[in-house]
Amino acid sequence: MNKSPSLDIDLFSDEATANPYPTYQQIQEAGPQVWLSQYDMWAIARYDDVRAALRADSALLSGKGVSMNDMLNNSGATNSLVSDGDEHRKLRAAVIKPMMPKALEDVKKEVQLRSDELVDRLLLQDTFDGMKDFSQYLPVTIVSFLVGLPDEGREQMLDWAAASFNALGPMNERGQAAIPSLMQGAQYVAELERSDLAPNGWAAGLYEAADKGDIDIEEAKKLVFDFIAPSLDTTILGTGHMLYQLGRDPKQFEKIKSDPTLVPAAVNESLRIGSPVRAFTRLADTHYKEGDIDIPAGDRVVILYGAANRDERKYANASSFEVDRNPKDHVAYGYGVHRCAGAHLANLEMECLLDAMARKVNKIEVQEPTPFPSNMLSGYASFQASFS
Repeated sequence: MNKSPSLDIDLFSDEATANPYPTYQQIQEAGPQVWLSQYDMWAIARYDDVRAALRADSALLSGKGVSMNDMLNNSGATNSLVSDGDEHRKLRAAVIKPMMPKALEDVKKEVQLRSDELVDRLLLQDTFDGMKDFSQYLPVTIVSFLVGLPDEGREQMLDWAAASFNALGPMNERGQAAIPSLMQGAQYVAELERSDLAPNGWAAGLYEAADKGDIDIEEAKKLVFDFIAPSLDTTILGTGHMLYQLGRDPKQFEKIKSDPTLVPAAVNESLRIGSPVRAFTRLADTHYKEGDIDIPAGDRVVILYGAANRDERKYANASSFEVDRNPKDHVAYGYGVHRCAGAHLANLEMECLLDAMARKVNKIEVQEPTPFPSNMLSGYASFQASFS
């Protein structure tokens, strides 16, 4: 098949990772599917096409790898992200159980209490780091304990999560630098004993699923790593986007203070405009044809979540942050059977923090952020903020 239209662009240059939106728009304008000559794969960037592709899980497979490089795609690793069909349903059921809304009711009061305490504490400070002091707080202080790893594991979860997303990109400098940390995390998980885990933690729950025969012991061990990325980096970056956008546009924060029922809508809008996960790839197991998309069997395609969420064909004024937009159909968490298992948990954390801010904070101020250098994540490493 003729590989056109084709673009010779680097989605993962320092410039494109710091501000990916001009590159996303270039791909969207080039066509419904665009051959990326640097990576020998197609890109899908328009909202409707992205949703359709994410839904087509029997034709566009995740089980043959979701990364931008052959090393990871050919590694034979299996988890809830890199799996299809019945195997995926089995693994996902084990991972998602403690993160479903009913299960999270038990931790909601604690999350809201900690959110209130955090906002109260930051109100007493002249300034704080919007990422390290605010956005990381709940995942590091609550979620890492819910997973139930020993101290050493909890302390390194952030590094392993960041490494896993860098390794999912191309084997550029960031991707290569991530491999040792990723291997360290995988080895740590492989060597964990059941007795090392907190008895009532989420990781221990995987072994309980193995006791019931839902999964086997080896699968339980590997799935421990599934709790690391969904519960940390993606939520942290989404929270950072939310705080920064509210500080940039005081009128939007005033809307929430005047109408607290907008909190869930504001969280959805923060995730839409920020899209912490940039993309994953899939492999066409069969000829995939849907609308204007035509992907030959055997070709790989990168599905750009961040581009879809900024598509003007779907969202008017897509680059504008509007808390009353309520884009419940955003694809920041993906879509279909591979929708992020940690979505409910992330929403809970962000909503509790925003609820606390709406009740206690009159004004949010932020300074220009430093981008978070990542292949497959989008967000900020740091920015100064203040509450008053």
